[in-house]
Amino acid sequence: MATLNDLETAIDNLLDHPLGIGQYQLVRPVEEKAYEAYVFGLCLRAVRELGTTPILRGISGTPVPFIFRGAPGQIHSVARNYGYAEFTINGEAFEIHAGVEFRGASGMTHELDVCIMRKDEAEKCRQQPDDPSSASLVAGYECKFYAGNLQKGLGRAFVGLIDDMGTNLRLSGFCSNSVHPQLREYFRPQRRPHPHFRLTPLDSSNEDIFVNQIKGELKKMTAA
Repeated sequence: MATLNDLETAIDNLLDHPLGIGQYQLVRPVEEKAYEAYVFGLCLRAVRELGTTPILRGISGTPVPFIFRGAPGQIHSVARNYGYAEFTINGEAFEIHAGVEFRGASGMTHELDVCIMRKDEAEKCRQQPDDPSSASLVAGYECKFYAGNLQKGLGRAFVGLIDDMGTNLRLSGFCSNSVHPQLREYFRPQRRPHPHFRLTPLDSSNEDIFVNQIKGELKKMTAA
């Protein structure tokens, strides 16, 4: 099983901060939050493998260190210099965030542990403080780090959340270091999240599957 140290090493490698290693901060330095930061890093890796360099940003300026939230928050919060990344493919601009809240189609607010969204909506919500709408989402991920098997209710809850995100969401996934024997089948129907079980720095093949899905979807939507 991956440890907190394994996750922290992976975060450093995937973040690839211009100032080198150790240039990030977990507001809550626990496995759960490190796992979210690790999945965020895998999204960065996908962008880089498409030949694009993601730019690390901070809500209040240069991200030194790059700060990962300790709890769900609003995209415009300046409580700390929270980090995010931006990138452009074929003239289309996007951002990657961790722990940001969105308005679903119902009007209810939901948190996504990691997401890729349209940059224009993110900028608008920072300038005129508001929660971004789910229509701006490209990809959304739930991240669960467990010592034992997952609980079935976690999967059902995430399916409900995704249903409220509307049809613009092109890619969604349930990411975990663990597994549940029934959840893989539960996620099989169309429009349900992809199961990314046993996704850890200790399993490069599962990392490749996750990264390649993102690359494929970004290529399709930008005709890259």
